[in-house]
Amino acid sequence: MKRILPFLLVLCILLGGCSTAKTNDKLKITTTVFPAYDFLREIAAGVDAELNMLIAPGMEVHGFETTLEDIALVSSSDLFVCVGGEDDEWVENIPETETKIVTLSSMVGPCEDDHYWTSPKNAITITEKLCENLCDVDPENAATYKENTQKYIEELKKLDSGFAETVKNGKTNTVVFAERFPFYHMANDYGLEYHSAFEGCSTETEAGIKVINQLIETIEKENISVVFTIEFSDNTVADRISSETGAQVLLMHSCHNVTEEEFESGETYLSLMTKNLENLKIALG
Repeated sequence: MKRILPFLLVLCILLGGCSTAKTNDKLKITTTVFPAYDFLREIAAGVDAELNMLIAPGMEVHGFETTLEDIALVSSSDLFVCVGGEDDEWVENIPETETKIVTLSSMVGPCEDDHYWTSPKNAITITEKLCENLCDVDPENAATYKENTQKYIEELKKLDSGFAETVKNGKTNTVVFAERFPFYHMANDYGLEYHSAFEGCSTETEAGIKVINQLIETIEKENISVVFTIEFSDNTVADRISSETGAQVLLMHSCHNVTEEEFESGETYLSLMTKNLENLKIALG
């Protein structure tokens, strides 16, 4: 996400093109990314609320640019949830508003890898904190939020246990990614060792011959049966490694965003992470 210039915000307000006032009494919640959107959807189930997600399904998250309409939507919301960190510096330029603004980074602690939700342990913490914030802005429905949160966390705990048991019982704890690696929190919390084409969430898209050969060597040396790819990838590197080693290509979804098809078909954080767990079981043996 790129920082929007402050003078554009001022211009927007002066022209009256972006109203920051709420137009009705319905609770309005806005998020930037899919995980926060999905957590809030679960927490606020049954409550008459408007839930918005700035980064549309299918959009490349790291190429997202804030629009004046986005600023207006945030400013007219009761609660705005973003990831925090460098990508969300534009939030600092939002005009004075009554909107309660919270970041995921403040809930679990800042980290170079801001894909906090890839660990179900963090997802539990985030869900609890989101519930607290919803109760603050809408105390009338606090009982519903707390009940929904309790039920949802039970499902997240099952997911957490599943990842822990899978790594504990696996024949190996090493995974190979033919992509960037937005799974630091998963690896750190469950004891996974990893090798990837790019460090963290690098903006690089083409792996060099040396990197590819190193991954091939790791797979052959450690007898690894799976090479992972991530969402929105064209699988070029993964397919090449697979052809050289016979390793199966499987998806590990970071959940940072979903495709339009995934969104329309009702995919959720839980459903995507459950698929991740099943693929991890195959990879670890």
